[in-house]
Amino acid sequence: MENKLEPSSSLHSRAPIRSADTAMVRAIKHENEIRHSQSRPAGKPAVRTTTSAKPAVKSSSSKSETASKAKAAAKTAEKAEAKPKSRVVALSFLLLLTILILAAYIAIKIYDKETNKINRRVIVEVGCPIAESLFYNDNISFPEFKDCNLDFSTVNVDVPQTISFTITYLWTNMECQLEIADTTPPTGVGIPQKMFSVDKLPDVEKCVKNVKDRTEVTLKWGKIPDISAGGEFKAEALLTDAVGNTASVMVPLSVTRDSTPPVIAGTKNYSGFTDSSIVYRDGVTVTDDYDENPTLTIDTSNVDLSKPGKYKVIYTATDFSGNKATAEIEVELTKKPKSYVEQDVVDAAAQKILKKIIKEGMTPKEKALQIVWWCRYNIGYIAKADKTSRNRAAYDALTKRRGTCYGFACAVREMLNLCGIENMLVKRHPFRWSVHYWNYIKIDDQWYHCDSTPRKGYNSYFFMYTTKELQSFYHNGWNGYNFKVASYPESATKSVQKTIDYRNHKVKK
Repeated sequence: MENKLEPSSSLHSRAPIRSADTAMVRAIKHENEIRHSQSRPAGKPAVRTTTSAKPAVKSSSSKSETASKAKAAAKTAEKAEAKPKSRVVALSFLLLLTILILAAYIAIKIYDKETNKINRRVIVEVGCPIAESLFYNDNISFPEFKDCNLDFSTVNVDVPQTISFTITYLWTNMECQLEIADTTPPTGVGIPQKMFSVDKLPDVEKCVKNVKDRTEVTLKWGKIPDISAGGEFKAEALLTDAVGNTASVMVPLSVTRDSTPPVIAGTKNYSGFTDSSIVYRDGVTVTDDYDENPTLTIDTSNVDLSKPGKYKVIYTATDFSGNKATAEIEVELTKKPKSYVEQDVVDAAAQKILKKIIKEGMTPKEKALQIVWWCRYNIGYIAKADKTSRNRAAYDALTKRRGTCYGFACAVREMLNLCGIENMLVKRHPFRWSVHYWNYIKIDDQWYHCDSTPRKGYNSYFFMYTTKELQSFYHNGWNGYNFKVASYPESATKSVQKTIDYRNHKVKK
């Protein structure tokens, strides 16, 4: 006989559903609803479907198993309901903790800001009024929590002193100091003095007036100028009060005396030979604005005429007022070479040329230009020549019309000397292949460079170049005019090249 399951409706009508079955059905429905709601996208309304429950017919042997499943389903539902509650509790705790931390941070900031309004140390000048408000650099926000253990009305402000006390604010004790100090130096006015250079300074009390200070002041001279030469000076008077504050007051001094030193002229460096005499006063003159006969002394103690070398000779001129002027020259002594040419012989050779190129009425600048031009185009360059002395090199260049750069420079030097134009030789330093010489001349109280030596591929010469111009000249990618600048007088800085007509060797008018 075949067993057939009746439809659910017939089951309900024929036999009641057991309580365990009912619980299990409800639990399953509840769990399905929870799962359905969790899997539903946000914002999408839940779709609830109703179906008629069709519980399976259970045999008596599976009743206990059905009951246990129902209990497990009930516990799962309870846990699902408990999870949202635990999350709410955790979030509430974190929010409360954040509020407490923020409140503590704000309180610390307010505390620091308020306590920083208290000045720990205040210095006031003696005699100035004082008050507790000096110790507050801003209005405090909680004056009801402030206290001070010093009564400022009892402090004697006329006595320098340091007072320690305590300001309590926001339950914090802050050690403070009030310093009453005398920091103002005395004041006074210097009285101009007229005196002679031989006089001593008057008493300092007679040279300062209107001395003012809260305490007793002592006066003494500070820096005193040397008034022996006469002129306008200022002497320093020092004013010191009882607590050590010092002020400097300048006292004008008008001192009558000749203050202009004599003038020494005509000194120049000397090059000579050992075991020869030197006339140091030759061409040297001394003049003074008041003294008609100033004295001149020449210190030659360093010179040894028997030994070659370089020696310094010092000229000192003194007038009747004691004003002094000094000048220094260098004496260079060498052994006389066998090929040496006496100075008068060289001078004679140079004079023959000067008579042809120098005209009456020429300026020193015009004379120097003619000399440099003549040497450039009338002396031929050779790689080797006699360099035993300047006289020998100059004589060969002037008479044989040939020489090295040294001969060119010595020939120019010889003729410049005869024309009374101050000059000196300049030596290249450092040098890579060979040394080079040129002339340094003084025109219109300014020093300029001149070079008459031919330059390969450059058909001209240098006349009255400043140091900057000379060292900026490049030809064939090379300059070669490096020298010890500090060893020579300072060069002129203003160019005169626009005034030179190189083609016609003339000075432009």
